[in-house]
Amino acid sequence: MTRWRITLLGLFLTVFAIVSLSGPGRTDSIDGLTRFEVACSLVDHGDSVIRNDNVWFSVFPGRDGQRYSTYRFPQSVLGAAAVLISDATGPIQGVRRRFFFSLTSPFAAACMAVCYAALFRRLGHGPRGAVFWAAAGVFCTPNWFYGTSLYDDILGSATVVFALTAALLGRRRRPWLGATLSGLAMGLAFNCKQPLALFTLPVLAAIHDPERDWRVQRGRYAVVLGLLALGIVVQQAYERIKFPPGFTDARDFMQAMYVPVWTDDPTPAMLAMTFSLGCGVLFYNAPILLSVAGLKTWRRTEELFATALVVASMLFFLFICCLTFYKGDNAWGPRYLTPVFAVLWILAPAGAWATRRWAVVAQLAVGLLVQIGALSLDPQRLYMERELASGFYLKDPTIYFDPSIAHVIQRPREIWSVFTSRYRPNDVFEAFEPDGKPTRGYLVNGRVEYGASGLLKYNTMNSFRPWWAHFGLFFKKQPPVDVPRTAILFAAIAAAGSVLTAIGLSVPIRRAVVETPTIILEGRPREGFAAV
Repeated sequence: MTRWRITLLGLFLTVFAIVSLSGPGRTDSIDGLTRFEVACSLVDHGDSVIRNDNVWFSVFPGRDGQRYSTYRFPQSVLGAAAVLISDATGPIQGVRRRFFFSLTSPFAAACMAVCYAALFRRLGHGPRGAVFWAAAGVFCTPNWFYGTSLYDDILGSATVVFALTAALLGRRRRPWLGATLSGLAMGLAFNCKQPLALFTLPVLAAIHDPERDWRVQRGRYAVVLGLLALGIVVQQAYERIKFPPGFTDARDFMQAMYVPVWTDDPTPAMLAMTFSLGCGVLFYNAPILLSVAGLKTWRRTEELFATALVVASMLFFLFICCLTFYKGDNAWGPRYLTPVFAVLWILAPAGAWATRRWAVVAQLAVGLLVQIGALSLDPQRLYMERELASGFYLKDPTIYFDPSIAHVIQRPREIWSVFTSRYRPNDVFEAFEPDGKPTRGYLVNGRVEYGASGLLKYNTMNSFRPWWAHFGLFFKKQPPVDVPRTAILFAAIAAAGSVLTAIGLSVPIRRAVVETPTIILEGRPREGFAAV
C-alpha cells in the first residue's frame, strides 16, 4: 500500500504540473472573473460582496443593497484558498492572484486522475494499467482543456467522479464509509452545479451490494440521500444570505440582461451535440467510443450500475439540450457535457479490452491531438474572426453545423496564422492589469472590435494560450510571476511526480483485493483491461 500511495502521489503531481503548464494563467472567461472577485472578497472582507463595478456577469442586487453573484460556494472557497497562497508567497497583486486562482482547475483535474487510478486498481487492473488509464482520462479527453480553464465544469466533474469512486471502493469493505463519502460528494456536486444531482442514481447503484438483501442496505441509501438533501439545504441557505425574500429572483435578472435560458425546441441542440462539427461529441472526444464499448462488458456483472450511469448521463444530456446556450457559449466543444465524459471514462478500460488494439490507439491518439489543439489558442479567437458576438446562437440554433465556426476544423489554420504572424504586442494591456477590467483579452473598456482588425488589436487573440508563451511578451510592468523560474518549477514538479510514479511502479505490487465483482469477458475473468 505504501508503494501504491507513492504512485498516486506521483500521478497527482505529474498531472497537476502538466495541466498547470498548459493553462492561460488568467481568468479566461467572464464566468471565471466573477468567481475570482468573490474569492478576493472572501479573503479581503470576509464576505461574498462584488465590489468591482467592472464585473457584471451573473451579478445582481441583494442583501443591504450590495451586489452578489449567483455562483456557488465550492468554487469560491477553493478560489479563496488560491488567493491566500498567492498572498503568502509573494506581493499582493491582482494579476498574481489571478494566476494562482487559475491553478484551481488543474488541482481538480489532478484529483480526478487519482480517483481514476484508485478505482481502476481496485477493479483488478495492474498498477501500470491503472495509472495509464487514469492519465488518459485527463489528457485524451476534454478534461485536459477544462482542467486549464476557469469555467466551472471540471470541479463538478471531479466531485462526481470522487463520489462514484468512494461508492464502488467501499461497497464491500467499508460500506458505511463509502456511502458517507459519496453522499457528501454529491451534496458538494449539487452546490457546484445543480443538475449534477442526477448522478446520484449511479452512486446509489454503486453502493448497492447485489449479494445482500436490499432491505439490509436501506440505511446506506438513506445516508446518501440525506447528505444530498443537506447539500441542497446549504445551497439554498447560501442563496438566501445573498438574496433574501423580497428580492427579484436572480434568474429573472439573468434572463433580462443576458439571454433567454430555456429553448422551446431541444431538437437542434440534440442533433448539434451529436453530429455537428462545432460541438459534436465524437469530434471533440473520440475516446468516448471506448466507454460505449465498455458498457456491454460492465452490464454483464454490474448491470444496475451501468444502467443507472447511462440513464443519468442521458437525463443530463437532455437537460443541457433544453438550454439556449447548450454548447456552453464560446468555449471549446460541448462544454456542458464535461461531467458526462468524466464519469463515462470509468467504463473506458473495459471497452479497450474488447476493442482491437489499433482502434484503441487511434482513438486515444485522436483524443490527445484534439486536446493539444484546444490548448494552443483561445477558443474565442475564431468567433471574433467570424464577427460573431455573444449570443449569436439565438438567431440560428443550428449554426454549429457551419464548418467555418468549427474549432476542430479551423484550429490548424488558426495555429498556422498565429505562428506566421508578424504581430507584435502593442499597448493594449487592460486584459492583464489588476484594476479589475474584464480579462477575456478582447474586452477593452467595455467595447469589442471584431473581424481581422480585432485580431490584430487584442493581444490574447494573437498569442499562444499557455501562460509561459505570452506573459513575457505582454507585460510591460512586472508579470504575475517570474516566467522562467515558474515554468522550471512546474517542470520540476512534473519530473518529480514522474519519478515517484516510476518508483512506485518499479517494485512488484501485490494484486489489489477486488471490491466489486471481477468483470467477466467471454465467460473468463481477466486481471485487467490494460491491453494496450
